[in-house]
Amino acid sequence: MPEGVPERRELRVGAKAFVTDRDRVLLVKERREDGSTFWTLPGGGVESGESFAECLRRELDEEIRCRATVGERVGRCVYRHTSRPATTVYSVFDATLGSEPEPNPTERVLDHAWLEPADLLPTTLDPVERFIHQSVAGTDGDR
Repeated sequence: MPEGVPERRELRVGAKAFVTDRDRVLLVKERREDGSTFWTLPGGGVESGESFAECLRRELDEEIRCRATVGERVGRCVYRHTSRPATTVYSVFDATLGSEPEPNPTERVLDHAWLEPADLLPTTLDPVERFIHQSVAGTDGDR
């Protein structure tokens, strides 16, 4: 690509779950293909013909082996992938789980944690961290 010409990035859409318990939010630890790890909200990409709610229920079942009730959309976050030329716009929905999460390593989900917004881990994705802090600030901590 000629110098100064921006790289073409694929635009994708996805859904993430904002699952809360008292003052804590559920995050999952995922592994990238290069072996590095990061913390994020559970969820993933919308497949062809799938609604956001269907995507989220499928992703939560695959990633953390939980059935979920998907509520209202509460916002969005945009993630510019570093491993490939793609950007994903995630719609974020309130969600309630039917059981305690069980991370599925075959889906590259290694762990989960219930964290207070002030205690997010250093490898939490920046757009996810911003979303969580804005959500807490926007509700005066009543979430």
